[in-house]
Amino acid sequence: MRSRLSLPRPLRAVAFSLLLAVSLAAAVGPAAGADARLALTDTTVTPATPTAGAPMTVETTLRLSGGSDTLMTVEEVRVVNDSDGEVLGTATGLGRLSPGETLDVPVTVTIDDPGTAELRLVALGSDGEGQSVEASRPLTVGVERGAPQVEFESDGLVAGAETPVEATVSNPTTAPLRGIEVRVAGGESRATIPNLAAGASQTVNLTAAPAESGASTLSLSTVYTTPNGVRQRASTNESVTVEPHRADVDLRTARPQSDDSQQQAGDITGLLGGGGGSALQSGSDGDDQATAARVDVTVTNFGNAAVDDVVLTAEDGDGARLGSVGRFAVTDTLAPGEETTVTVDLSGAGAVDDVRFVAAYETPEGRNETALVYGYGGSRGEASVTGVDVTLTDGGRVTIDGNLGNTGNGPVESAVVAVQPTDGVQPAYPQRDYFVGTVEQSAFAPFELTAQANTDNATEVTLQVRYSVDGEELTDTVTVPLPPAESGGDGGPLSLGATVAVVLGLAGVAAGSVYAVRYRNR
Repeated sequence: MRSRLSLPRPLRAVAFSLLLAVSLAAAVGPAAGADARLALTDTTVTPATPTAGAPMTVETTLRLSGGSDTLMTVEEVRVVNDSDGEVLGTATGLGRLSPGETLDVPVTVTIDDPGTAELRLVALGSDGEGQSVEASRPLTVGVERGAPQVEFESDGLVAGAETPVEATVSNPTTAPLRGIEVRVAGGESRATIPNLAAGASQTVNLTAAPAESGASTLSLSTVYTTPNGVRQRASTNESVTVEPHRADVDLRTARPQSDDSQQQAGDITGLLGGGGGSALQSGSDGDDQATAARVDVTVTNFGNAAVDDVVLTAEDGDGARLGSVGRFAVTDTLAPGEETTVTVDLSGAGAVDDVRFVAAYETPEGRNETALVYGYGGSRGEASVTGVDVTLTDGGRVTIDGNLGNTGNGPVESAVVAVQPTDGVQPAYPQRDYFVGTVEQSAFAPFELTAQANTDNATEVTLQVRYSVDGEELTDTVTVPLPPAESGGDGGPLSLGATVAVVLGLAGVAAGSVYAVRYRNR
């Protein structure tokens, strides 16, 4: 038989009461709280090398531990600047996580300054009982310079004038930048670089036209496409001093220095429809006369800004345009300190003593001009009798052979040489006068005259020369000594000594004639 432990009845009652109390206490004790164990894992940054000012994506994985005994509602994931607590980007409305599930959450942020960025990722939510749940982890990101670096310089900005600006654009990143456009703020000047490799630089030329002089700020804006395809904008500012505009254009003249310049001048004149004058005669005299009709006109810009559309014209002393000289397009743009020269042919200017050259040009204030008076002395033909041979017969018959030369720098027209009647000499048939016609500059034409002389008292023959220069009728007279009559025969030609005397006499008469003509033109 099995023996039983037996307790007295009163003790059995107490033990039963204690056992019942313990059982009730276990059944109604406090309940355990919900456990949502959240962690942030596998954080990545795209692009792998972010650049300042360009968006980057921080992606993290949220994991609700399988040991959690509740669901979790993910309300927000933040990327925070760990140094000052600034929220750089957020992702919201992310849904629920069950125990053991994961959720990938991307957050897009932009960091403006290059360098090392200390960040923190923070996930916020609530469990099934509405209790807040939070998890975080640190993140360190290296941020490179992202915008193109722009450095620029200018020789000097001038108010109201377009001044060249040279800008050097550099790519400081490790990937190419595309579609770079650099523009001067407040102006139309811009330059484009289609592609700039990593670490490369390229120089572009721009222009700036500040409105006012004095201290100012020059700004260049840059628009570009980042390596991850985002269009961004940056700006570069620099303090500058703007000078007031000063226009100073000068003219000077000189004789041409080479045949090449003369040929070039002829080509320019032909293209622009100007430049007259006759063809040059062969020989050194003709070359000298042609050179005398040409002049080099140099236009110099002594101002501090470029002038545009420089045109040179010529006027006479009364301000009338000399259309026969032509109109010369000197240059499209003449920069400060630059000069350019054109050779002008004045052979078509006619009988003018002074030529007024006028250079017109465009400035920021409008059209302007500079003038210079050039003492040309006139392009005139001058007739001279040369090479005279006089023959005297025993009957007083006189034959005169000679040449009518043109020592001027223009043509002589309608020239006539005739014997002038005097007391001792009269014109005689068949050559009382001789029509020479036109004699070009540095050319000559022969003539022959006949006369009847009274050898008792005649010692010389007077010749009259009539001709036209630029429509003006001129008359000159020269005297030629008769050779001495020889007894018992004909007189011979004028001796060498007499010929020299004639030439010297004609030179004096020609000089007096030139003075008279110029005096009449004043």
